[in-house]
Amino acid sequence: MNQASHYIFNIYHYLLNLRDTMEYSIDREHGEALFNQRKTVLTQGKTENSALGNFLKNNPEQGEKIKEKLDEFVNEIYGDDSTILKVADGKVRVDHTQHIKLFDYIIGLQESIRDIIYGYLNFARNNKEDEAIITDLVELDDKLFRPVFTMLAMREFEKSFGEFQKVMSESQGKQTPQSNFIVQNEIVKLSQMIRFCHAHHHCTDNKTMDVLDQVLAVIEMTEGRRERRDNKSFKEIFDDINAKLNALVAEVEPQWKAAYQKALDEAIKMSQKAQEKEKNPA
Repeated sequence: MNQASHYIFNIYHYLLNLRDTMEYSIDREHGEALFNQRKTVLTQGKTENSALGNFLKNNPEQGEKIKEKLDEFVNEIYGDDSTILKVADGKVRVDHTQHIKLFDYIIGLQESIRDIIYGYLNFARNNKEDEAIITDLVELDDKLFRPVFTMLAMREFEKSFGEFQKVMSESQGKQTPQSNFIVQNEIVKLSQMIRFCHAHHHCTDNKTMDVLDQVLAVIEMTEGRRERRDNKSFKEIFDDINAKLNALVAEVEPQWKAAYQKALDEAIKMSQKAQEKEKNPA
């Protein structure tokens, strides 16, 4: 791994901890140790002596906006006064009613950082310093992130849509303040995020693209802009698309893990060599 790759990996490591914050939307036990580790990376990884912090400092017009949003994100999600995540008795308690707020932060911020990474990758390529160990990792990350985010957001979307149908059934098809609230604050926001995720992908393979395109078709069905295939119920439609997203994630995740471990091992070796050189300069 050369210096350019090592630099890009450091920014990628920040992106990884940012996007992995999505895990808190999954209803399972979350430990304090990993929470603290992520909080440290997300806090220190934007300071001036870090790779990302260096970019933010040297690109003030773009950097100030990103840093301001990152500061807000870390404070709102990982801060002591966070209403979304609370640490108690070695575990993280999650307010699962605030998934949309969590997703909203992540989908925008991860795209800003991903753009920075692609900028450095292009620079490295133009200087013939690009290496497969990083280009492959970033490519696989994009192939994994898109279906993971979509999978988690679609679970939330399905819940909100089900609640909307229930409310409309009770009101005999008439709009109510409650139905309008669900549409504007949940369904519309989630569909916008899913479409944003789709619009900014870097994937070209048909397997990924076909599934993501089918997600958009499902959303259009819920909006009444596309008819349901084979007159299936919405439950069948959601079950089908969720199964496809799960299968896609299960296929790509091991490939990404192998690429990440390979890059991590190399990055650690480089850091250790640099530290040794500082201790024992020749």
